[in-house]
Amino acid sequence: MTKTIPLAEAKKSLSVIIRDVDEKFDRFTVTRNGVDKAVILSAEEFEGLMETLDILSHREERDAIALAKRQIKKGLTVSLKDFKARLKLG
Repeated sequence: MTKTIPLAEAKKSLSVIIRDVDEKFDRFTVTRNGVDKAVILSAEEFEGLMETLDILSHREERDAIALAKRQIKKGLTVSLKDFKARLKLG
C-alpha cells in the first residue's frame, strides 16, 4: 500500500516508516509543499524492481518471457514432478 505523507511528518516518523516498509512492504511518497519528491520502499522491493528492470532491458529476455507466455496459453507445460524426473532429481 502506498501512503502519501509530507516531509515534516516523514522526518518525525522515520523509524515507524522504516518498520512499515520492512515488515508490511508499505510504500511512502514524501511530498514537499504538496509536490511528490521522494519514495520510500523496502530494500527487498527495490532490489526486485532493479532486477525486473535489468531483465526487461534485454530484448532476448523479453522475447523468452513472451515465448513462455505463448507456450502456457497453448498448454505446453511440464509439471514439476515430470521436470524433476527428466533431470533424475527424484
